[in-house]
Amino acid sequence: MILTRLLIPTIILTTLLAGCEDPTDPGDQNEQELITTVELTLTPDGGGDDVVARWADPEGDGSPVIDDVLLDAGGYTLAVRFLDELSSPVEDISEEVAAEADEHQVFFTGPGVEGPASTAEAATVLTHAYTDTDDNGLPLGLENSVDAVAGTTELTVTLRHLPMQGDVAQKTEGIAGTVAEAGIGAIAGDTDAEVTFSVDVQ
Repeated sequence: MILTRLLIPTIILTTLLAGCEDPTDPGDQNEQELITTVELTLTPDGGGDDVVARWADPEGDGSPVIDDVLLDAGGYTLAVRFLDELSSPVEDISEEVAAEADEHQVFFTGPGVEGPASTAEAATVLTHAYTDTDDNGLPLGLENSVDAVAGTTELTVTLRHLPMQGDVAQKTEGIAGTVAEAGIGAIAGDTDAEVTFSVDVQ
């Protein structure tokens, strides 16, 4: 179901948080949609097999299984999906994020990550750039490009919900720069999901 608006209360599953409800339907206030899984698919620019890594807590018990991201040096397209694997069939929450793109943004940060939301604190291993936008031309982050060089780092993927406050947009130009300078807590909105992957580039 595509919701007309996503409102995420803070339900904590270790480092993964999520839950959506539709405020336009008073009878649906207690229905929540959980994000149990964050899936990264990296497709090499020069051809070859996709690299798929998942942060998954399909039982919702706070004990996730986390894949390492193992890459060869080079360029990649990076697709991100957010799933509810407790639903039957599995629900792709990314579709709702895309439908409400003007109220969501995915941020990519880490000590070896250089990009709009991250200034590498050590040697740069991953260089990130957004390749998708919302209707206002602002980044979304479900589709991206990544350049990888040899080294190791952690990659934190954060989905932020930035709903309108009255007539004022919380998703504005430059908020990724604010995250890079002061962290995710320095911007408006609520965190829907935040997970960290270990990255090893050969």
